[in-house]
Amino acid sequence: MAGNIGSSETSSPPLSDLGMPTLRGQVYTTGRGGSGNMAKNKDPEEARRAQDVDMPATRLNEGPVHTGRGGGGNVQRLSQDKVEANRELNRQQSRGQQERDAQAQEQKGVKGLADRGKEFLFGLGRKS
Repeated sequence: MAGNIGSSETSSPPLSDLGMPTLRGQVYTTGRGGSGNMAKNKDPEEARRAQDVDMPATRLNEGPVHTGRGGGGNVQRLSQDKVEANRELNRQQSRGQQERDAQAQEQKGVKGLADRGKEFLFGLGRKS
């Protein structure tokens, strides 16, 4: 075990100094694969952002927790106070994520499919 510990005379730069590399190829991929996820690399910075994926937020349990292989002995029940506290924290987290998503869309000036659909449908009822 101790053979894995040693000192080095060189120092590595902190990870924060490394930055995200830009993509230099003519084509980049997003998603899980397939030709539908291939895009031309017109802007390396935009290509880099298209590949960045935010991790989904972890939700706290609001009900029984099942562990092990099954059976009643592997069910852990939370107190009602804990269930309510977790539910409220999940709501706050969800609202915060919705606000961050909306701000990001506004900054990009990009409208989502649902927003474009609403504009289309509401526009049909207007008289010119």
